[in-house]
Amino acid sequence: MKNKIIIATLLGCLYFPCSAQEIDRAVAKKFKDIPYLLSTPENYTADQIYPTIIFLHGGDRSNTKHHPSKYAKRAEIDFPFIVIAPSCTGGCSWSSVDLEGLFKQASADVSIDPSRVYLTGYSMGGAGTWANLKKIHHLLAAAAPLAPAGGNTSNLCVAKDLPIRVYHGTADYGYKNSQKMVKALNDCGASQVELVPLEGKGHGIWPGIFSDQTFYDWLLSKKK
Repeated sequence: MKNKIIIATLLGCLYFPCSAQEIDRAVAKKFKDIPYLLSTPENYTADQIYPTIIFLHGGDRSNTKHHPSKYAKRAEIDFPFIVIAPSCTGGCSWSSVDLEGLFKQASADVSIDPSRVYLTGYSMGGAGTWANLKKIHHLLAAAAPLAPAGGNTSNLCVAKDLPIRVYHGTADYGYKNSQKMVKALNDCGASQVELVPLEGKGHGIWPGIFSDQTFYDWLLSKKK
């Protein structure tokens, strides 16, 4: 039953290295051995359906430190998204997380618009975005790897019809790999894939992206 999400109290501290209280209108959940944070937009009501971001954190292993809603709030950006933010700690790898199962569980608790589901993540989570868009491309309206710390072209063509926008600093160590990933998709016949090169920028580009209205506008322009 889909009930209105309430703000988490001390429950968040049981599961997360950073408290769920850092994120407005958030509750702590768990799927199998993966804890996750589920947050809703301001004025959320179960009578409506909402665009949803699946957010994968980086190697800092925190699903709250760079949560996109925090940056949007600081930048006074309208943020109409539900956010599903798993926590991949210890020996966890994003490539081994069952994001589809986690997403289906979260969908039972909040009112998600199935035509507007987006996957994004930074650094380690950017590589996780590449790995998981191969698995759950059928659920997604778009994906955006940010400064991905890796990515494998194997089986990448399964996602050739998915809108993908890759953000990467040209001075970052992984920039050439992002070029390779985009080329592999284009070689498959992809027509909605682009690399956004941030000239002279290094690795930590995601605060600027998560603070930019145009990033969210691009996501919302994509619908299944």
